[in-house]
Amino acid sequence: MLFPKLTFFINEALTSLRRSLLTTFITVTTIALALTLMGAFLFTTMNLEAFLNQMQAEAIITAYISKDISYGEVERFRYKLDKLPEVAKAETITPEEAAKELFSDPDDKRLLQIGLSPAENPLPITVRIYLKDPARIKQFVSQIKKEPIIDSLSYGEELFEKFSGMSKLLWYVSIFIVVLLGLSSMFIVYNTVRLTFFMRREEIVIMKLVGATDWFVRGPFIVEGFIEGFLGSIIATVLLLSGYKIVMAKLSQLIPFFSTGLTIEQLFKLTAKLFMMGLILGVVGSLLSLRDIKQFSKAINQGA
Repeated sequence: MLFPKLTFFINEALTSLRRSLLTTFITVTTIALALTLMGAFLFTTMNLEAFLNQMQAEAIITAYISKDISYGEVERFRYKLDKLPEVAKAETITPEEAAKELFSDPDDKRLLQIGLSPAENPLPITVRIYLKDPARIKQFVSQIKKEPIIDSLSYGEELFEKFSGMSKLLWYVSIFIVVLLGLSSMFIVYNTVRLTFFMRREEIVIMKLVGATDWFVRGPFIVEGFIEGFLGSIIATVLLLSGYKIVMAKLSQLIPFFSTGLTIEQLFKLTAKLFMMGLILGVVGSLLSLRDIKQFSKAINQGA
């Protein structure tokens, strides 16, 4: 019994969509554009978060040692760090090694040809610390900064805080955009189904007279909203995936260190969410437009 009903609903929905091609096109396009913009914001936010995680994973704590500390004391401190459970590795960088890294450019290396004696080298001994869990970097810094051997610490705190704040702001903007576009798409679907509902009021009256239930009358319209949401989701997914590849390729050329990207699993989950949002927009918009079907039917019957 269910299959014949579903077949009837689908046939009626397809017939309605064919009868009003322009309205259907506008509705599907609106849903597709809304989902594309939603997906673009979500893509941007997810990539920024991935970039932050990458920065955090590659974060290095650089401990600058006080000038009056001997190399032996520094090595004992490094050995102590190596024994800590949070530390993956700690390495000592001498002033001479730091100078070579600082003047790594071929043109700058000429400056080193004159030579620097240990007394003339202004760079301090540093200890680079790599953590097993970069997410605990702040707690670890607050733990070791009290060591008397350390003059100062650096781990790109300001840059990380700026990116983190940008990520939070983008999430808030994304939520606002998703809600706004979702409501506008739902409103379009609502008006489309409502218009179709009024255009077919005579058929609905006949269906009610022969004993059709309210949900049986709603069936074709719900399927219609479902189809419009599904088509909009397909178009949005194709646009997003195509645009994503192009944007990431251009971005990797402009910003070489921005090597992050979403995994196949993340892309699949995001496209699945877009499909769900498209279907929800279509179906909920249809249901909202049919919420007063009983009053509508009574009004028609009284006027008939």
